Amino acid sequence: MSQELSRVATGVPELDAVLRGGMLRNRIHLIEGRPGTGKTTLGLRYLMHGIAKGETCLYVTLSETRQELHATAANHGWSLAGICIEELLPLPPEGVQGQTILLPTDSELSALVDRISDLVISADADHVVVDSMVEIRLLARDSAHYRRQIIELRQRLSSAGATVLLLDDLTSDGREFELQSAVHGVLTLEQIERSFGAARRRMRVVKMRGGDFQSGWHDYAILTGEILVFPSLIAQEHHRDEPEIHALSHVDGFDRMFGGPMSTGSSTMLIGPSGVGKSTLALQYALSMVRAGHHVGYFTFDEDESTLRSRIVGHMGLDERTRQPRNFHLNRINPSRISPGEFIWKVRRLVEDQNARLVIVDSINSYLDVIREEKSLLLQMNELFSYLANMNVMSIIIGAHSAGLDTSKEPDALSIITDNIISLRYFERGTAVHKAVCVLKKRHGPHSHEIRSFRLTDDGVEIGAPVDPGGNGGALPIES
Repeated sequence: MSQELSRVATGVPELDAVLRGGMLRNRIHLIEGRPGTGKTTLGLRYLMHGIAKGETCLYVTLSETRQELHATAANHGWSLAGICIEELLPLPPEGVQGQTILLPTDSELSALVDRISDLVISADADHVVVDSMVEIRLLARDSAHYRRQIIELRQRLSSAGATVLLLDDLTSDGREFELQSAVHGVLTLEQIERSFGAARRRMRVVKMRGGDFQSGWHDYAILTGEILVFPSLIAQEHHRDEPEIHALSHVDGFDRMFGGPMSTGSSTMLIGPSGVGKSTLALQYALSMVRAGHHVGYFTFDEDESTLRSRIVGHMGLDERTRQPRNFHLNRINPSRISPGEFIWKVRRLVEDQNARLVIVDSINSYLDVIREEKSLLLQMNELFSYLANMNVMSIIIGAHSAGLDTSKEPDALSIITDNIISLRYFERGTAVHKAVCVLKKRHGPHSHEIRSFRLTDDGVEIGAPVDPGGNGGALPIES
């Protein structure tokens, strides 16, 4: 790669992955977003990474004081030692009085641009952050004047050989794009308030002149001491050659109904009303994989972790004093505190770091609440299923519903893109409520079309005799 297109790491590895290596060296980049989206935090992290590599770093602040920046860093447990912090207030330069052939704002803005450029050149800085461009915009009398000064600043900073981040608050009423068009790269940060739970943060690369990047929105989170970026999933970029494996439930009668084992890369949806036994059946496959020595990831949105853990211990024949197997990875997900990108990233880490061969999501109804604002469940899950198939991973998705399967509504619509569908339901016989199971769909291979009784026991699951829909005392039909 040529020198002008070489990259500079930001200090956030996943952001560098989105940027295909980092910011363009010796170029000017804009980090824009409303107040509170994390621009200052990202700027500080960028400079701290530069200091760690022994490079010269400069933070030019036009709004926050040096003490405020140190306080922000301290909240993350960071030290700004080695970073040169220069405070500049956009005030008229000395000697400029009322009588001048220029408007006051002309001289003020020009002088401020000169002061910023002189600071960068005198410091001989490799990495620079200028915070924030709002103060510069306020001195411009119109858009044309602002653009001319931004281009002047860009040219002078580029000639200084620095890689610069300009931070902008997007506080103007009317959105203008002078700053976006004048710089080489633009990264937009956004914070979305949800009706309940934590706000969702996401970012996207608007442009990277002369450089490649991953387009689209990417969720991110700011935690104490770190910035986590969750690159959006592109299934076709991932592939893994692993030996083909198969998973049996080892439930007498059910494996015959299903037509044999689940296969590598297949996706299965377990549907039925609450409490009918969907999670228990999924755990049978998890137990089979764990005993075979494979890693399993179980993501639960609904059930309390301690409750599910005790069920796992019971299913695996362990006592309460025995730890769950190391190759069974239980993840309790709070749907009000997580973004779609973070959830998919957690799945990826289990697959890519732990070599998980089975992933279970319990339940898809709660995951739907996570991404309801996007109205893109099918698109996201199709990408996830494709990724898991490419990585030779089986997936089991649990969905709750109380009526017949309706593929026009979510989450039942997922059944269109899954390979297999297993339906569980209640039916009445006499004065008792019973359970039944049937296989509605198996894309690869034959399966039984029988409806059989289904019972939960202390040992797991028991399959009984066929159920007669015409004489079961009020059973609702199961639709395919």
